[in-house]
Amino acid sequence: MRRMGLIKRGLVLALCGMLVVPAAGELLQPMTAIAGAPRASSSDIDLQSTKDSACSELDEYYIFRESSIPEGKRAEARAAVDAQIKAIQNCNSSAVISERLAAGRATIDSYIPSDAPDPDPEPTTTNSNIMVGGNWVTPVANGGQYVSVVLPVVNMGRRRVKNAVVTPQISQDPAKWPFEIETSNYTQTIDRLPGTDEGGDDMERRRELTWVLKTRKDAPGGYMPIAFDVTYENDDLSLTTVTLTTYVNVKGTTGVSADGTASTPRVIVTGFSTNPEVVRAGETFTLTLHMQNTSKATAVQNMLFDIQAASESTDTTYVAAAFLPTAGSSTIFVDRIGAGATKDISMEMEARSDLSQKPYVVNVKMNYEDENVNAYENTASVSIPVRQEARVDISSIEVMPDNIEVGNEANVMFSVYNIGKTKLFNTSVKFISDSVSGGDTYLGNIDPGATANVDAYLSGAAATMDDGIVKIEITFEDEAGEATTIEKEMTLFVNEMYFPDDMGMDGMYGEDMMEEQGGFKIWWVAVPAVLIIIGIIIFVVIRKKKKKKAQELLELEEDLDDMSEEDSSDDDDDDEVETEKLSPWKKWKKRRSEKRNGL
Repeated sequence: MRRMGLIKRGLVLALCGMLVVPAAGELLQPMTAIAGAPRASSSDIDLQSTKDSACSELDEYYIFRESSIPEGKRAEARAAVDAQIKAIQNCNSSAVISERLAAGRATIDSYIPSDAPDPDPEPTTTNSNIMVGGNWVTPVANGGQYVSVVLPVVNMGRRRVKNAVVTPQISQDPAKWPFEIETSNYTQTIDRLPGTDEGGDDMERRRELTWVLKTRKDAPGGYMPIAFDVTYENDDLSLTTVTLTTYVNVKGTTGVSADGTASTPRVIVTGFSTNPEVVRAGETFTLTLHMQNTSKATAVQNMLFDIQAASESTDTTYVAAAFLPTAGSSTIFVDRIGAGATKDISMEMEARSDLSQKPYVVNVKMNYEDENVNAYENTASVSIPVRQEARVDISSIEVMPDNIEVGNEANVMFSVYNIGKTKLFNTSVKFISDSVSGGDTYLGNIDPGATANVDAYLSGAAATMDDGIVKIEITFEDEAGEATTIEKEMTLFVNEMYFPDDMGMDGMYGEDMMEEQGGFKIWWVAVPAVLIIIGIIIFVVIRKKKKKKAQELLELEEDLDDMSEEDSSDDDDDDEVETEKLSPWKKWKKRRSEKRNGL
């Protein structure tokens, strides 16, 4: 019967997982969209684990109590449990999760008639060899009183184990450990646990450990799971750890009613939401608080909620609340919240523009009465994260030179300015283009109002085939680890390497002369030398042409002088008469011809 009970228990836990996961995924989806698949911190992972554990525990509690709920009320009770599971996933602290779990258990109990018998949940184990003995009896723990918790441990394996160390999982959370912590060490040991090969029945092989514990007055009522870690040695001296889970029936505490009597009504904040979901400094948002009366028997009325944000300022002469209500009043009145019922209250608030990027506490002070006009007070707090928009700008970009050849480098320099009010973390710069490579720069953290300088070298990787635009990606993270990337642009052209037409790769640029030791390129010296030689040759040729032209002009001037003298002579012959009829230019050509011919 015990083994059949464990199998049934495993099916119940599997059903819990099926019921919890969709609700959790439904709530986590919007958070993932906001973060942009950011990376999660260890505190966030621990909080989510606590949420999942509480959801599973609440769902498990409902399954064990379902048989005691009237059949006509089970659908309604199931819907109430699903709503509370979703509310747990919206909680932002372990304390609120514990309160919400207690409220959920109270809601389940409210559907059970007072004369219905409580089911007795069976213990579980994480190892089929070491388990809780079949003589286990669920102890009843009354608030403020001591109770003996007896744990029978039995080895169902064939071989014995030894030096078993048994330690209960202690917690400050009354929803996980409903007892006062009165000592620093609750560990007990068992020298040996005989296996089935040593003979004897299960009762003979069991070993019992006893803890005397004082029940907390503020612990949630009902069946509470108690976990024990059992670490033991095998024959090969290897260590194995098993977790045994038992239950205690908590009664007479102030968390819920005891034996059908009315409990002290407690109103708690089970969660909150904001619209928009991301609160930014300087903007208006609506805060909605999810409230619940955890008492399953007593309604509360004439409720006054005073919502006050904590005051904070970096200026010693000016201190004000982080959030201010837009309507001017910070109080909300609610007429009544029934036993186990919930109520949402909302207030429009404005976040100060000078807030830093971090969570800010909002305190909720509650004053209310029960049905007998007894007055009560309570205070709760929620933390609202505020985002401060990051603002980044850069100086003018200097590129020297702005036109390079493949294999050459260009120097790029500019400054990155943090002109926002939030610190930039892990700032880095990348250059994106098909024609260049390199230049990646890590700037680290940049304080508000500070400057970081970029001094990078880009190498020509391929000839530019477009308009020469190189994208500059500046990436940084905020305090929450969320990365942001902004883009800038610069212009840099890359040309193919120039080779003179009269020189091929088989000559001066042959493969055997292309590289030297250490990657040195021979044409880095050869090309400039060839260009210098060509320049000298061009210079000499031009100089000779100029000298020749000057000589010809000098001869022209002498010939013109001779022409003038011959034109003034009185004894010119007939040929000279004909010459007089010619133009000066033709005269010069004629006389030049005669001079060359010796006339």
